[in-house]
Amino acid sequence: MDMAVRQLTYEEWLESMARSTSAAAVVFYDADFRMLLLHATYEDCWQPAGGTVEHGQDPWQAALREVAEETGHQLSGPPRLLGVDWYRPASLDPYAQFLFQGPCIDRRTFSVTLSDEHDAWDLRTVEEWEPLVGPDHAARLALVRDALRTGQALYLHDGRPVGS
Repeated sequence: MDMAVRQLTYEEWLESMARSTSAAAVVFYDADFRMLLLHATYEDCWQPAGGTVEHGQDPWQAALREVAEETGHQLSGPPRLLGVDWYRPASLDPYAQFLFQGPCIDRRTFSVTLSDEHDAWDLRTVEEWEPLVGPDHAARLALVRDALRTGQALYLHDGRPVGS
């Protein structure tokens, strides 16, 4: 029996590669680990400042661009990765969301200049966010809060720790 395996051409190999996209978000928080979320105008949801990584950008560049667009804040300095969530929504191809630690802010002196994509922002505890975002998203926010507190990086699948 001939057990020879046909070598793929470069084009065939490229075609066989998985296709996914990436997103990047920055988590702003205060000294009590309340996190800032923005309310989207295109759907009724609350989310951290961030969005899709565009062609030619790396995730940190995308995060900087999105934060500037969505909040009016210019971030700089080296990124601090909080974690990555391999997210597989039913309606989209899977994507990796890179979560970066933003600055610790003071609500009394912090302001946001919202883009047309958002109509509100707030800074709340995980428990205060839960009625607005639901239990699954709140559980993910709790993991992000813990990563902020401990410095332990997250690797999530659909908002849950791998292996759970």
